[in-house]
Amino acid sequence: MTQVKTVLDKLKIENYKNRLFLNVPDTVTELQDIFADYKVQQTQYDRIFSFVFSLEEFEKAIDEVVEQNLLAEGGYLYLVYPKKGNKHYDTFIHRDSIMTLPMDEDGYFKESLLKFSRMVAFNDTFTVCGLRHLKKALKKSPKPSQCVDDYKDKVTDLKVYFQNQPEILERYVALTPGYQRDWARYVYSARTQNTIDKRLIEMAEILKQGFKTKQLYTKSKQ
Repeated sequence: MTQVKTVLDKLKIENYKNRLFLNVPDTVTELQDIFADYKVQQTQYDRIFSFVFSLEEFEKAIDEVVEQNLLAEGGYLYLVYPKKGNKHYDTFIHRDSIMTLPMDEDGYFKESLLKFSRMVAFNDTFTVCGLRHLKKALKKSPKPSQCVDDYKDKVTDLKVYFQNQPEILERYVALTPGYQRDWARYVYSARTQNTIDKRLIEMAEILKQGFKTKQLYTKSKQ
């Protein structure tokens, strides 16, 4: 019993009032002293325990919680299943098979906000797999490269862009390959199309004045 108390403390069950226990077998006594609903009676819960006995039931239990929006933000859904080698049930769920369920690279189940979070032993018969209701963090767009060589392909884009401005195109083509790539980096490393357009106008004006690079142009103004 000491081990189970440690697990329940670790899962912080007592810290939350809104609890829901589903499909608890009569033989499971560890949860008897914890007040909880044994059928859905509230809109949402902070902690949900659902006992499942096959991978199909495992997936279905998650689907039902998601469809009914039963789990509050930050809450945990604990799926309790018989472990391999248990002495009470003929069935079991191998932990590796859980990893075959549909989830994204960050561990979110299907298209939901439930993220696989932890897996701990409940007792000698059951294992607990926890999923947390967690908002997905916005992934930052990678910063544009500042390496000149990464913009070789953009040199052609500049030549195409300036086809209708023969004087600017002639001045650009006359530059060394290094200067051409440097201009490509300067223009296309911008984060927005609006900034790219402004830099194209700026580039044309600088080349028109006879400067090979923006740095030389800036230095002349100092």
